[in-house]
Amino acid sequence: MTSKRKNKHLQEGCAGSLTQSPIQLCFCEGERMADKEILSWYSTYHSEPKEMCPPIYLNPSVFEQVICDTASPTKEIKMSQVKQVGLLAAGCQPWNKDVCAASGDRFAYCATLAIYVYQLDHRYNEFKLRAIMSEHKKTITAISWCPHNPDVFASASADNLLIIWNVAEQKAVTRLDNTKGIPTSLSWCWNAGDSVAFVSHRGPLYIWTISGPDSGVTVHKEAHSFLSDICLFRWHPLKKGKVVFGHTDGSLSIFQPGSKNQKHVLRPESLEGTDEEDPVTALEWDPLSTDYLLVANMHNGIRLLDSESLSCITTFSFPSAAASVQCLAWVPSAPGMFITGDSQVGVLRIWNVSRVTPLDNFKLKKTGFHALHVLNSPPAKKPFGSNSPKNHYTSSTSEAVPPPTLSQNQAFSLPPGHAVCCFMDGGVGLYDMGTKKWDFLRDLGHVETIFDCKFKPMTQTF
Repeated sequence: MTSKRKNKHLQEGCAGSLTQSPIQLCFCEGERMADKEILSWYSTYHSEPKEMCPPIYLNPSVFEQVICDTASPTKEIKMSQVKQVGLLAAGCQPWNKDVCAASGDRFAYCATLAIYVYQLDHRYNEFKLRAIMSEHKKTITAISWCPHNPDVFASASADNLLIIWNVAEQKAVTRLDNTKGIPTSLSWCWNAGDSVAFVSHRGPLYIWTISGPDSGVTVHKEAHSFLSDICLFRWHPLKKGKVVFGHTDGSLSIFQPGSKNQKHVLRPESLEGTDEEDPVTALEWDPLSTDYLLVANMHNGIRLLDSESLSCITTFSFPSAAASVQCLAWVPSAPGMFITGDSQVGVLRIWNVSRVTPLDNFKLKKTGFHALHVLNSPPAKKPFGSNSPKNHYTSSTSEAVPPPTLSQNQAFSLPPGHAVCCFMDGGVGLYDMGTKKWDFLRDLGHVETIFDCKFKPMTQTF
């Protein structure tokens, strides 16, 4: 590899944002190069375009081990075979809302330019990286998993592009280029298996029908001409065609076929009659109700609302006035229970709609939450081992053992669920709420462009 060719590779590798790609460590074989020349190589992990992949550097100590003869500075040497020995995945981006999604035994999160998909390995009962999906050339703004097909999800990006992905085949199925406006939020239409809705700023709401005789992009008949930017929107999972929008001014807009449209309603009481803004940070329909939904505002906390009567049922209280909610999610395995993630510090709070205060609080990280998603199909619990008491049998003649004393909070059993947690520093983890332990946690991750990487000269591991 000549110096000119090598420099060209390095320039190409740093030309684009490398946050979409993991750092990969390789040994090289079959390539001849001059002595003491720094080696760079490109990964071909999954479908990543080569021009976007980062340069890979050999550890100098490893480099010395594979050199056959260094006596002559002009003598060419034979390197060993290229073999990937490690992968350092990028972190979850902190800029956009809907950058974490899950379906069945898979979950995914977005870096800047790539989507990382993890899948449960049933043999070892742990989640492993399944695929890295990379086609977007500008920042990914949202992803949404198809509710009817666990192999399919959609993504949107700042280059006015929507892509439909097939995880099982690890490829892009179809794409929609040149959308009108940057799609900042998107969601599959629950009442149609092949339609994706997306929106930007103040609308309108566009519906992309992917296949069939009505394929193409149409505009929602009512969801347009909003007076405030849209933060996010959610289709109702049970009521066909019902959709709610959360706005930067703190209000909601609700549309339902056959009912009167409600625009910019249910602002927090403290904002009524003012021009102050309090953006909606999280918004989720109650999966067991046709009318109730949870909404969180940046400064006014969480409310349980009735979308039919346009009234507030419950306003929830935080232990500290300084706490604010960044994200929330219902727990499917526990009716009426939901979790929230704080924006300033990584505190996970568990709630029940029957109480205005949290059931429990766990500080998981020093940095704040960015996104949360509860898995519908959590990993099966591991069988009890040596910790289980031996020969412990109970009969009608056994001595009664009084139950342990529980505090008011502990009296509520925690849900047997797993939460995908994404943090503002790029960290990603899977938290077992039942055992209060991490199944895995990558504490930090790159969320900005990676321009260079080097091994520490005196060690092979840094």
